[in-house]
Amino acid sequence: MGPPRSTMPKKSSPGQHTRDNKKEKKKPAQAPRRQTNPQTDSEETNQIDLSATIPVTLQQLLLNVFRSALLNDVYGWDANAGKGDATDATSTESRQLDIKTLIQTIKSHLYNRDFDSAFTDAKEDLLRAYALRWSASRALGYAGVFRSLLKVLVEQDGRLVSSTGSNHVVCIGGGAGAEIVALAAAWRDLVDEVERREALSAGVAGVSLDGGDCAADDQGKSISHPALSVTAVDIADWSSVVDRLSYTIRSPAVMGSKSHPAPLLNLGKRGDGEDEGEDAAGFAVRFRRSDVLSISEDELKDLLHLETSDKGNTTVMVTLMFTLNELFSTSMAKATAFLLRTTDLVRPGTLLLVVDSPGSYSTLKLGKGKAQEGAASAAAVQERQYPMKFLLDHTLLSVAEGKWERVYSQDSRWWRRDAARLGYDVGEGAGLEDMRYQVHIYRRLAN
Repeated sequence: MGPPRSTMPKKSSPGQHTRDNKKEKKKPAQAPRRQTNPQTDSEETNQIDLSATIPVTLQQLLLNVFRSALLNDVYGWDANAGKGDATDATSTESRQLDIKTLIQTIKSHLYNRDFDSAFTDAKEDLLRAYALRWSASRALGYAGVFRSLLKVLVEQDGRLVSSTGSNHVVCIGGGAGAEIVALAAAWRDLVDEVERREALSAGVAGVSLDGGDCAADDQGKSISHPALSVTAVDIADWSSVVDRLSYTIRSPAVMGSKSHPAPLLNLGKRGDGEDEGEDAAGFAVRFRRSDVLSISEDELKDLLHLETSDKGNTTVMVTLMFTLNELFSTSMAKATAFLLRTTDLVRPGTLLLVVDSPGSYSTLKLGKGKAQEGAASAAAVQERQYPMKFLLDHTLLSVAEGKWERVYSQDSRWWRRDAARLGYDVGEGAGLEDMRYQVHIYRRLAN
């Protein structure tokens, strides 16, 4: 295809000049067709800044959580470790996954599109190896996105919004743990920043009032923050992986740094005998095994509202990270229905975050061909491919018109790791990698 037609004059014969004048007269009628609709020219209408990152030392702590939680058969947070025989504890921790072999097995299943063997029917070792290989890198990439969105959701005027309940995030297809650990790291970074600002403000106010006495009193008081709860939903049984990660993000045994010591999260602990992993830490994790394409209305309602205690849990964000295109590919009708049912259940202001591979397409079968017509041309007529972004926009902005607004969209975006400063030694074939992805964010509007 040639370049756009230039508007600069060019030398021509008198006859050609007359013909060119006729062509020029048609241009005003064509110009409006080239104007793009604000809802489709996505990058010009972005309302959210996704440029936030988390510090490299916090990224390293995130990676150390994955390694400590998943590489060994028994991980370091075991309360009985050290109480018994030291030799047994050492030998137990030395048993690590055969990462190279396990990853080769996973890649073979994925190449053959045998997702049941790779995930649904997979043993725990295979799932742990998958999370070590792929989830850790993705968590690094997700953390900056979540950091930006959490700031939008729960911070106003430089302070975390007070809440009697919990901000709830539902991660569809999030069983492999990338979203969980990324949210934990983003939450840690957000709270650290707010606490630094509040401590500075309290110190300035105390000095100006009473020579520093008030400042000392204020700094001794605990700062109250809203809680964040995460529910990971997946068709495969990732419960063991989620349990390991959920516990390890609170483990002081994980290697940290001076600027970001372990645990990854230790927010607001009251020290009154509550069990590890409870909401006292300001961050709760749950796993729900479910197929969202066939989930019942009551189950979906319970999942999205999560009212399991006296404190209300408000769903503020639903994520589909490298998941939506697979749902569309499995059943376009059921995936569309799931998005529309979710639309009806979430509250105004809820964010829907979709991340997937750039250029993802799903195939729609338009009809059943006759058994005798086996020609390739007949098959081509029966199937049509649609970009995932088109299907998503059509569902949320056309079918559910007036219920969502798109606040961010980018067809191709890179997250690049700091290879010189990040270390992640978990075995051959499981190194870190950069991530290229498309990202689309929608906000639920009031009906």
